[in-house]
Amino acid sequence: MKSEMMGTPKMIVPFEWILENVDEKPTTIASIMILFRGEQVFRVGLKNLAQWPILFFMAINLSHIGMKVEDVRYGIRDSGIGPATMTEMKKEDIGNEGSLQLFTITLEEKVLRNCTFVFRICIEGTDPGYSYQLCDRLAKDQIWAALTNEQNLADVELIVKDKTFFVHKAVLAAHSQVFADEFEKIPLVKDGSHRIKIDNVEPKTVEKFLHFIYTGESIRTLADEELLKLADRYGLTTLIILCQDALKKIDVVQMGNLMKRLNSNDEGISSSKIM
Repeated sequence: MKSEMMGTPKMIVPFEWILENVDEKPTTIASIMILFRGEQVFRVGLKNLAQWPILFFMAINLSHIGMKVEDVRYGIRDSGIGPATMTEMKKEDIGNEGSLQLFTITLEEKVLRNCTFVFRICIEGTDPGYSYQLCDRLAKDQIWAALTNEQNLADVELIVKDKTFFVHKAVLAAHSQVFADEFEKIPLVKDGSHRIKIDNVEPKTVEKFLHFIYTGESIRTLADEELLKLADRYGLTTLIILCQDALKKIDVVQMGNLMKRLNSNDEGISSSKIM
């Protein structure tokens, strides 16, 4: 689902957390790590206290795929909820460094027996100039296939160690002035294509680099120092910023603040479990 907020496209991700047979004793309940775009980045939980139970949502290392959570809303299934009636969770101030985000909400009453929480997660890019939105996945697959399958239509050969990538001059030049300048300087080979050798880099790094150029998305994690170096070499500013954000570690102070927020009212907690 795509949303236009303040003129910036953002991604809306729905999620349901089903709780069953919750008993009366005070308990901390947490979900397993939730998979999103191939990475385990979300976790939801409930500090089911007798008074003022707390529902929480965590995003962990979402920046590894160039994203961050803007806001989280929640509701309870079968209570007449909709996007307009869902409640916004509070974004906790646990520090700006690192790759950890925490959202909480204090519930009116303790959860008993069965309950399904519904979340509406709003996601944006870590770089203000690079916004994420749901898109035509088939189109991106077809664009990437133009690189991997249509070698006879390519007009540039990138030679990286023992691997050759058959790519397209117009695509590379549109994204990188460095490539555009190289195409002006390097003579064509006999078949009418350009041949460029890229040294001091692994083929798998160049594949990630090209995937970003062709689709605007990462393939695997952006927390990659070699990918950052390659983006810097060819002047891909957005990819540089995304890699720098992804390489930030979860800060010790940030983790301490997280634990302080979650453990502020622990009186009476007798157990914890994963659901």
